Amino acid sequence: MSILETTASILKLMVDLQSGIRVSDVITHLGMPKSTASRVMSQLEFWGYLEKDENQGTFLPGPLIMSASHLVSRQITLSDHVDAALRNLCERTGYTGYISMLDNQEILVLRVIHGRQALPVVTWPGSRSPAWGTSTGRALLARLSDTQLHDFFASPLVVSQLSGTQQDVSMLVAAVARTRDAGYATAVNESVADTASVSCAVGDPATHEAVAFCLSFPQHLATPEELQRIATLLKEAALTIAGKTGDTLVTSSL
Repeated sequence: MSILETTASILKLMVDLQSGIRVSDVITHLGMPKSTASRVMSQLEFWGYLEKDENQGTFLPGPLIMSASHLVSRQITLSDHVDAALRNLCERTGYTGYISMLDNQEILVLRVIHGRQALPVVTWPGSRSPAWGTSTGRALLARLSDTQLHDFFASPLVVSQLSGTQQDVSMLVAAVARTRDAGYATAVNESVADTASVSCAVGDPATHEAVAFCLSFPQHLATPEELQRIATLLKEAALTIAGKTGDTLVTSSL
């Protein structure tokens, strides 16, 4: 194994374990001899790829890695990552893509990427809708803690939205819980007639931003198989973005 492969394997192990690692972790997980593991870790520390926490005895990403990461994070925003990934998905599927955020208990559409498949209705940037009634809303609500979710449904705006509808709060909370478990949300002929959508949400812990991105397509195409196919594509994209932003909420839900 080359030094580049070894370095990549060690950094990937750190990501997989979601923690600092010890020499013993390298020996156990990568099957590396003890003498080799100790030597490699020392070399990576010397060159700034790793930094040792003397109190814990673990190695963490070093100043070189952190400096490069900080430079990238300043140059490329969460919206940039999501936009690039969604444009690729729209090109691959022919479906329309949306990027939205949660704003004052409502979903606010930020961007629309038109696909080849014509939609019965297009929702334009600046449009607002109840978060509990959309797949993008449920994807973002799934990121909230139980306390935050309770406060959301108790807010005057949401209480007003639900007044006079047939919606039951306990069923809506259960729908959000299913989204949290699955890592994605779907909507078929809900807030937008004759239209289906599948959504994921991602965030940037450094800026506390979170956005949802979805693919939307005509309802008649929303077979169980197609919904699952699109969900898989979106979840893969969300996981890739989360790896770049450090969003552990996505990592844990997929």
